[in-house]
Amino acid sequence: MTKTWVGSWAAIAVLVAAGFATAEEPAAPAAEAASETYAGDANDADALLKYAGEAIGKISALIASDPTAAEKRLAALEEEVNSLKIDKGDAEDVRRRVTDAVRFFRGRIELAQVSLADLEAALTADPNDETAIQKYVGKAMMELRPLTDSKPDEAEAKLTAMRKFLDTVAAKAEGDDAKRNYARAGSMLDSIQQDIEDGRRLAELVGKDATPLEVEAWANGEPLTDGDLKGKVVLLDFWAVWCGPCIATFPHLREWQEEFGDKGLVIIGLTSYYNYRWDEAANRAVRSTDKVAPEDEQAMLGKFAELHQLHHRFAVQKGRGMSEYYAVSGIPHAVVIDRQGKVALIRVGSGGSNAEDIHAMIEKLIAQ
Repeated sequence: MTKTWVGSWAAIAVLVAAGFATAEEPAAPAAEAASETYAGDANDADALLKYAGEAIGKISALIASDPTAAEKRLAALEEEVNSLKIDKGDAEDVRRRVTDAVRFFRGRIELAQVSLADLEAALTADPNDETAIQKYVGKAMMELRPLTDSKPDEAEAKLTAMRKFLDTVAAKAEGDDAKRNYARAGSMLDSIQQDIEDGRRLAELVGKDATPLEVEAWANGEPLTDGDLKGKVVLLDFWAVWCGPCIATFPHLREWQEEFGDKGLVIIGLTSYYNYRWDEAANRAVRSTDKVAPEDEQAMLGKFAELHQLHHRFAVQKGRGMSEYYAVSGIPHAVVIDRQGKVALIRVGSGGSNAEDIHAMIEKLIAQ
């Protein structure tokens, strides 16, 4: 059990590092069960990783709402990637990563189809059931993480109950292997506590004044001042060009810009310099091994916005003052500010529920 457990988390971490890990895009219709065919060069590792990451993002978004459709898409992705004729090592390494990720997400789909109560019953009946221990902590993390930012008190209450249950069954377990597994499970649950504290920090910001803009350069639109934002509903979107989950939010950003842009909404995509340039031949942003001049990176942002049909402004932060004020510890990180210049809502991550919350808040503030 231990090898599967640790290996699964390691596999998904590799995809996170690549920028395409667990990006949750808006839930696709169940009818779109099959993964899109890969049309690129089988030996282009970057293109293959991007394709797989985008497919996994769609699968991840389906897991909670339609696990059956998610499984079909996952099987289609696995079949498509395995059918490719690859003869280069780096592309073959991507295929291995996809295989590991498929195994990981298959486990998540299985977890989505079982209740926490069923797993508690299984562990109560047999405290030494290693598979049930693994599934219990996985299900617990799945239920807790969406709550840490938006409902930290509820998350902590659930976490306390889960810890208490694990302590109770762990005391009845026999053998060193079972005790080690319970210790790992407890450590994983403990890691949620920091997320809860971060969620409380975000909650404390609601109702406070927005901090002044600290921007070094603008792209995809004319510069703005704090005066320009007075009386506007503002959405600050902290993001990065390499961030898969950030890119997964682009359909929502396009939708909000179109729906509310002429009604008083101003969207600003806040980012930093990451030494990326625009590759004209590949028509995409790429990290450069040479130093990229600020004006070239700003030009890259404009082309990136054009490629993704984004019509809101991008702003390169001056230092980290804005990120620190809004307690940005992960991206995408969205801050909604009302017409009075007060923080109205903060959401972290690209999940569908976050998008619904942001849309509802913008709609409410625009109507005021």
